[in-house]
Amino acid sequence: MTTPKSVQKTLEDSFWLPTLSTNTEYRRQHDDHDGNPKGGLMVMFDEMGDGYISTDNNEWLRFRTFGGGGQSERTRTALLILAEAIRLDNLARPQQSLATPKQ
Repeated sequence: MTTPKSVQKTLEDSFWLPTLSTNTEYRRQHDDHDGNPKGGLMVMFDEMGDGYISTDNNEWLRFRTFGGGGQSERTRTALLILAEAIRLDNLARPQQSLATPKQ
């Protein structure tokens, strides 16, 4: 099975989304949390463009830009798209149990 061309092009292009801010944690709680504050997914980017992902404020995993020695450019791009999806979901359907994102 082959990857759709539109997905492949998106993952292989290098870009930044102007709607995102560096050093801002984009967080979304999973749908079956039943009021429990655990179960959050967090994505953020530093000022160099490296992407980070974590769950429940545990260890942050870093995916660097190519210029910084990154080995997973497509994964970093997917994190960029995930951060934007979280931002849009938080605008459309705010979750009351979430703290204000770190700025």
